[in-house]
Amino acid sequence: MRKILLLFITILTISGLNAQELDSTIFDDNTAFFEGEVYSYLIPPPSDFIMNSTEATDEGYSFAFIPKDDEYVGASIIIGINIYKIKEESKNITIDEILSADTSAVREHFGKGVEISEVEPIQTLTSDKMRTVYLNDDEHFLPNVMISYLNGQTEILIFELTITEDTPKFIAEKKYLECLNKIKVLTKGEIEVG
Repeated sequence: MRKILLLFITILTISGLNAQELDSTIFDDNTAFFEGEVYSYLIPPPSDFIMNSTEATDEGYSFAFIPKDDEYVGASIIIGINIYKIKEESKNITIDEILSADTSAVREHFGKGVEISEVEPIQTLTSDKMRTVYLNDDEHFLPNVMISYLNGQTEILIFELTITEDTPKFIAEKKYLECLNKIKVLTKGEIEVG
């Protein structure tokens, strides 16, 4: 559903992190690191999840997190992440315009029966607020549950929670919130990777 506009994901190595950055969050070889023009992002998976950057990119994500015992195809929960670089000519676009365009595309894709509700923003570990929408359809199963947006000024990170029909939403939502609550947004240069 989404095109990859930026293909820059590296695996974070713990040896390069300053000790003060570790605090209570565990960063391992499944943690994604992205360096934008202004901010650097540390995106660890929820507990018992692993990063997938092969099949996920084939499906249009920059990368995804899935339960460690699942294969990507048929995974009970997928937290898909896309990182879009904002082009110079689009620098004045607002998060409201991005949300509006994205929700219109979601409605067009799933039909008029889908309910799209903005919920309370989700807070990252560094207290950044992520605008979030919740998707529901009372008549049909909808694999997409939530979409969250992290505005980094020169890039936007979009997180999407999808589930299989036999996965309880409340379990998936708990893992999704755990993932988003662990994200660290730091000023570029605060992290030494090497």
